[in-house]
Amino acid sequence: MSTPSFVSSLSDGLRQRLLAMGSLQTLADGEQLIRQGDVSTHLYVVETGAVFAVTPHAPVPITSGDVVGEMAFLDNRPRTATVLCRGGATVRAIEREGCFRALSDQPLLLNELITALTTLQRHRLDTDAETDQRSSIELVEDLTVAALQHRAVNHPYLQALAQGSLPDPQFALADFARHYYGYSAHFPRYLTALISRLEDPAHRRALLSNLTEESGVYDQEELDELAEIGIDAEWIVGIPHPELFQRFRSALHVDNTAAGDDHIEVLCWREMFLAILTNGSPAEAIGALGLGTETIVQTLYQPFVAAIDRLGSIQPRDAVFFPLHTAVDDHHQATLKEVAAAYALDPQGRADLAKGMVKALSLRDAFWNWLHQRALDPDRNRALAGTTRA
Repeated sequence: MSTPSFVSSLSDGLRQRLLAMGSLQTLADGEQLIRQGDVSTHLYVVETGAVFAVTPHAPVPITSGDVVGEMAFLDNRPRTATVLCRGGATVRAIEREGCFRALSDQPLLLNELITALTTLQRHRLDTDAETDQRSSIELVEDLTVAALQHRAVNHPYLQALAQGSLPDPQFALADFARHYYGYSAHFPRYLTALISRLEDPAHRRALLSNLTEESGVYDQEELDELAEIGIDAEWIVGIPHPELFQRFRSALHVDNTAAGDDHIEVLCWREMFLAILTNGSPAEAIGALGLGTETIVQTLYQPFVAAIDRLGSIQPRDAVFFPLHTAVDDHHQATLKEVAAAYALDPQGRADLAKGMVKALSLRDAFWNWLHQRALDPDRNRALAGTTRA
């Protein structure tokens, strides 16, 4: 018995609404529909003909009645595979935000669509994991590359910070400092949650050393490396990383007494991230904190270093939180990637690593979206800064 197509599995009401959206595109044989790494969020319904996704293993056909592009549509992330036409096809291109608006008057239909796409996404991830012949180390390295290509690491907000193109760079940095603390100060809590989920005592011991460094303990080799880039040991030894960030906040005249009074956007990010670490599988947790967080830190904080340097009014001691993380977090990454590789030995672990990574990156991307909108309207948000609470 043949498996029903994606479109035919939908309710009549949703199917009719979906096939009335977007626009039709006619593709010639060999024409490219999606390019891996591109940032776009269209969902494509194949109405006639066929296309195929190029994967490391074998081409995956998508035929009439099925959809492609659900990964980016659901998670707002770069395209995970290139998709080419096979023998000619007609596809319906449905833009993400337009689709959500069109179904906003029918929340049950929207929920049905998201549920169906999520089920499809999980099936394709599981199938890919089952057929993946890469070694566990190769898979982790490929996921690391994918994380660094994610929009959360290459966000327009980060680019504008680095280039100094925001309307008021000082307001943007202060606003970031005010709100990011509510997430970053809880990193020891995230790490502890992950450690509690790990099954191998050796893995737990390895991550405990990362937790120790978060409290301001470094070995001499690390201190020597930091001295070479101008970081004085007296600035950091014995000082927990949250206190280093508080020092940065003070330099920008952000009121540290209100540090615990977090905006609802920060609360949601922190609580949803903790939910991944505590409720997901161990592989999902390591995917979130390891691949989706620690492996991107060195790259992620570089725009802030550039913005601070451009501002020119913050002393190196007060900004040390950022070069500290861009300089010495490589061994944190190596430890977490080693643990991740141990969970990439079976299909379920591989799928969960990828899922946890994407969840963490998507949460960060949403936070950047929020900060970016605030930074683009500094006059309005300067007046509101610190006044909108959960």
